[in-house]
Amino acid sequence: MSIKYSLLPRSSNPRDDQAPRLVYAAAQSTETVGLRQLAHHLASHHSVFSEGTIIGLLTDFQRCILEQLQSGARVDLEVLGAFYTTLQGRGAKSAEEFTPDLVDRINIRWRPSHEMEQAIQRTPLEFVLNRAEQRAQRKRNLAELNQEVEESRQHAQHTENRSKE
Repeated sequence: MSIKYSLLPRSSNPRDDQAPRLVYAAAQSTETVGLRQLAHHLASHHSVFSEGTIIGLLTDFQRCILEQLQSGARVDLEVLGAFYTTLQGRGAKSAEEFTPDLVDRINIRWRPSHEMEQAIQRTPLEFVLNRAEQRAQRKRNLAELNQEVEESRQHAQHTENRSKE
């Protein structure tokens, strides 16, 4: 297993238009694993639970986490990490003038456990082309394939014409 990355030019300081552009690594996801796929994967690890049971458990687990967050709790899943909420909004000139209407958004945050953080830091990296380069490479590959097919077709037609002579 490895984490795929590509290289992208970016400003060395996004707040400064004149800052030099440097090349940075950007993580590249190769796919999105959904709930069903994750449940299937978990069930394949010699679990006593079926894929359907795991989907049900994870769905109920999500509801329970949400209920706990809505009641003001921080949800610490120990080896996985912790869910908690933060608030985003506007300030008031005084505590007396503050109302909950000034809160624009409630964010759900997740902080990985120390174990997860350490494990991901030990994961090797693997260079891959960025999305634009991948599209261009596929286009070149298709053009080359089409050229090979056309040359093969022409060769076969030439051979057939020679055999008729």
